[in-house]
Amino acid sequence: MNEKRKGLLFNAAIYLAAFGIAAVPFSAIDDILIASAVFTAVATLAVFIASCALRDVSVYDPYWSVEPPVLLLLAMIKYNCLNVNSFIILGAVTLWAVRLTVNWYVTYKGIGNEDWRYAQYREKLPTPLFLLVSFFGLHFVPTIVVYLGLVNGLLAIRETALSPLSLIGLAIMIAAVALEFVSDRAIHGFLREHKGERRTCDVSVWKYSRHPNYLGEMSFWTGLFVYYAALCPDRWYLGAGFVTIIVLFLIVSIPMMEKHNAERRPDYKEYKDRTSMLFLLPRRK
Repeated sequence: MNEKRKGLLFNAAIYLAAFGIAAVPFSAIDDILIASAVFTAVATLAVFIASCALRDVSVYDPYWSVEPPVLLLLAMIKYNCLNVNSFIILGAVTLWAVRLTVNWYVTYKGIGNEDWRYAQYREKLPTPLFLLVSFFGLHFVPTIVVYLGLVNGLLAIRETALSPLSLIGLAIMIAAVALEFVSDRAIHGFLREHKGERRTCDVSVWKYSRHPNYLGEMSFWTGLFVYYAALCPDRWYLGAGFVTIIVLFLIVSIPMMEKHNAERRPDYKEYKDRTSMLFLLPRRK
């Protein structure tokens, strides 16, 4: 068995255990948002412990995509939310999750092959400080923002009536996943073709945005918010926490990736001067 398949089995076992442990307090709490928050926190703690034991923070990477559909399904069953909105939301979130998980698996190399961003922190920080950064910054901050984004879905599945305006949110979510899928195919194909050349991907949607995958991610959570806000316009503010996902991309993920690309790719400055940072816009001359 190669390292990639072995790592996949390790991750599957870790997540099954984490979700199983988290399901215990989840089943005992009546409020859907509190129960979901506890489930998310307990599962993240279990994954953090596993990542420490294996010295690989990348064990957490699939959490972003695997946990939301699992939590939604559990909430639908526990709170008897079996209606048109719940099935639409679960379908959209599952579509998004499958795309993101497949993209993770394409680049996954196995346990011990830690993402370069995590490796930087591990190299620069003493072990006690790194563990604190890992616990709060690399595990629980992403967990919190994912939960805040998913609040829209958790609230929407309780609504039995379908609002025609919610279909706008559904369309945004589907378009966002399509954009991410096109981005994935383009960059993976480009990297295979130009392996080792340190060239910047500037084909397909990457011609018009330096981060079309991040644009898709932000758009998906925006679409989920639109779906919920159309159902409950008088309580739209309960789902406004999804903005934290957009902020996380704008102030952390994008600047870090920009710096990383500028250091590794000699042509990145020229690409940056010609190409929009986020939105799909015509190239600048």
